[in-house]
Parts: sequence; C-alpha cells; structure tokens
Amino acid sequence: MFTRLTFLFLLTSSTLAWGGRSWFEGRYESAHPTAEARQKALDQVRKHKDEVVIRDDLDRKLPTFHKRLEKKVTTGETFCQNCHLPLPHSKKLRSRAFLNMHSRYIACATCHLRPEGVRFDYRWLDYASWRPVRPDHPFRTGLDIDNSIPIDGNLKIAPFFSGEPAIPPKDGPFAEKILRRWREGTPAQRAGLKARLHAPLEEEGPECVACHTSDRPMLDLQALGAEAEQVDLIQFHRIPSFFSRYRGDDEKLKIIGILR
Repeated sequence: MFTRLTFLFLLTSSTLAWGGRSWFEGRYESAHPTAEARQKALDQVRKHKDEVVIRDDLDRKLPTFHKRLEKKVTTGETFCQNCHLPLPHSKKLRSRAFLNMHSRYIACATCHLRPEGVRFDYRWLDYASWRPVRPDHPFRTGLDIDNSIPIDGNLKIAPFFSGEPAIPPKDGPFAEKILRRWREGTPAQRAGLKARLHAPLEEEGPECVACHTSDRPMLDLQALGAEAEQVDLIQFHRIPSFFSRYRGDDEKLKIIGILR
C-alpha cells in the first residue's frame, strides 16, 4: 500500500539525490559545454550591455490606443528573467507577438527545457509561494473573464520532477550565486557561465502544434484544469495550424489562410 510514509521517503530520497537542488541546478553543475558553445557565448557576452535603459515615459507621448496597461506586469518573474526581458521573443517577426503572449502564463522552461529521456510533469506553479496550485479558472479568456476575479500573474505552467519544481526560483540561493559570479566574472568566465546555464536548454521551443493538437499533446490540459470546451478550443485553434503551414522565413502570410 502506498502510504504517506512511503511518499515522504521517495520525496526525501529524490531531494537528497540532487542535494536539495532543483533538477535544472543539478544539470547546470554537471554541464560541459562544447568549445563552439563557449565561443558563441563569449561573442554574445562581448556585445552585452549590463545597463538597459527602459523608457517609462512613453505613455504620455502616445495616442490612447497605443498605451500600455497602467499597471506594469512585474509578478511571476522567472529565473530566466534575471537576464532576459519579460517579453523574450524578438527574433521571429512572424510569430513573436503570439509567443510573448504565452510567456505570461507559461514558464520559459516548459518550452525550452526538454531533455531527452527525462519525463516532466507540468503543473501550475505559484511563483509567490513556490508551490503547485490548482487555480479555479486557469483557462479564462478575454471573453468570459469575471472582472471580480483578478488574473494572478504569479501562476505559470511549469515543469516538475519528482513532485518538485524542476527549475530554480528567481530569488533563491542559486540565482544569487549566478548573479554574483556574473558581476565578478571576466568576459571569459561570464561566457562559461552563460554556456553552462543554457546547456540543458533547447534554443528553439516546440512547434505550436505540440500543444495545439489532440494527437498526444505535450500538455495534459484537463489535468491542468481546462474544461472540455476549453480543451477543444486550445487544441483546434486556427492560428497554430495557420503558422504550421509556413516553413520558410521568406514566405508571405495571408490572413485569408486563417479561414482555411
């Protein structure tokens, strides 16, 4: 019989196996980036600017239609956002806006941490308490939001390993150690740090249809709290299937293609 004592033993054994670290931290410590990866990181470090000036006065200079929300989105920041901006996707002009919409509710590692032979569970993670949660209305849309229920930006779908978040918290000991090494490091040391941090990750995320499909989808939407109608809307969404028909970056997109 699977008892509470058995569960605690398994959980403790798992934690001890990783030295009390997240799955990602263990992979970081054992990473051995290639010379090519280190050189690429060094080139990027040399171009990096520690101080990025973000204009906060644009709202006063733009027409009403283009103004941002009055309240800035600062909750639910991930470990990756110690270096990356809140809207990290910028390279692909065609799809970057849609990808950045996802970053509000999906942890970076959900898409970019996909190690071969390792199976993660995906759950809602409360970044404020660092605990798995089961939201009451996790898949509300702009059409059915009850204004009396605020959207909690701290909640994101994140990978779990052996019942624990597979990723480190933004302000934990591991993040503090990495930040200290970055500030004190030479360009070569920073490059090694960057290469090791990215070694467990995939630069490219999965195709849109990895989740927006009914054929072995990456995420179990029902387990995450989606109702049957919401599952259908997500899995058979027109926009992901629209993007999947275009491969070359130079292919022109026609809006009429959404209707097909």
